[in-house]
Amino acid sequence: MKKARIAAVTAAALMPALWLLADSAVPGGPPAPILLYVSQPGQQTLDQGEGGGNPFASALIELLSHPDLSLAALPSELRRLTVRKSHGFQTPDVPSRADPARWKIRPKPADETRTAMVIVFSDYSASGGATSFPGAKHDASRIAAALTGAGFQTEGIIDPNRTELPDLLRRFAERSAAAEFAIMYVTGHGVEVDGTVHLLPGDYPVSERNSALAQKAVPLSQFARSTRAKHANLVFYGGCRDDPLGP
Repeated sequence: MKKARIAAVTAAALMPALWLLADSAVPGGPPAPILLYVSQPGQQTLDQGEGGGNPFASALIELLSHPDLSLAALPSELRRLTVRKSHGFQTPDVPSRADPARWKIRPKPADETRTAMVIVFSDYSASGGATSFPGAKHDASRIAAALTGAGFQTEGIIDPNRTELPDLLRRFAERSAAAEFAIMYVTGHGVEVDGTVHLLPGDYPVSERNSALAQKAVPLSQFARSTRAKHANLVFYGGCRDDPLGP
């Protein structure tokens, strides 16, 4: 299996658009997003496995097909299935409890508004050395189809550039604010430095190592802040959490 280092995409180029997004943890605002990571801090992930993509994606797809799935059951089941499908290589970092615990992912209530966005960085041919991710590109369509099947109005984006990303996140923030339930799935080359996960765009200059993170990569938190649904917000991160570009 091919290892995938997945992570960041923004920086200064995104800040003008993103600073307008309200903090999702403020009192009276939407609930803070629940983050579910493919692996533990410092660990890598797989780009190809069961189903032709990341085992974490395959586990999520399987769960979204279940006729009866609660938000409370999602974290533990996602962990169990990912460990099994990756043969122990990936152990997701997920909360022990997800609230509101009684919230149903399946079946979808007829009057509930749901929205989702899938953002995948897969083509790193312009990075100067980073490996591209065919499995992640394959996952983009698989995840989008699974979310649509679970009742989410889903937009899939593959390899956005830094100039496109701010408007994409702004539009999703507006859509999710009008919904009851929002999900974002993000993956690509990633690094975790001092507890912050960064997604790297396809043209991230790997020769500059971590020195370019502040200007040319994006903290995962910037993606999470665009999930602003009224009752439940989930962010699935499918990238690595090691630091291959560090000293």
